[in-house]
Amino acid sequence: MRSLMNKWRKLRGLSWPERRLLVQAAVALPAVAALIRIKGLRRCRTLLARLTPVVHHSGLQADGSAESRARSVVRIVTAAAAHGPYRANCLQQSVTLWWFLRRRGLESDLRIGTRKRDGHFDAHAWVEFSGRALNESRDVGARYAVFEEPINSPGAR
Repeated sequence: MRSLMNKWRKLRGLSWPERRLLVQAAVALPAVAALIRIKGLRRCRTLLARLTPVVHHSGLQADGSAESRARSVVRIVTAAAAHGPYRANCLQQSVTLWWFLRRRGLESDLRIGTRKRDGHFDAHAWVEFSGRALNESRDVGARYAVFEEPINSPGAR
């Protein structure tokens, strides 16, 4: 009961735009998951990119407020994935986050890394903004062998 009350308090503490984004993320996460499952990652990313071309604003990427806005989106998408009706995996969360950032004119990179741990193959996805991991710890690149090209770059296959 206490946990439910804490969640309710946090939800009430969100601004109306943050609440709207939380609802959008709760809907987008399973939709993106289905799109990845049906079309594959590359086609899903291509479709989402076509739906939301990035509007470049001069100096926006280097601006500290841009990173602050990006981190705000991360917080909301992460909350929707953790507490919403659909529990998205790292790939589904990262694609959704990448898309939501793109919709706000914040260009980011979708990254995937792999490793072998305790004899098992492990893969992980995250989003980088201005070269820094947003939805993962900063050392994620040291823990995983990262594909050279971001998944959303034109040369990525």
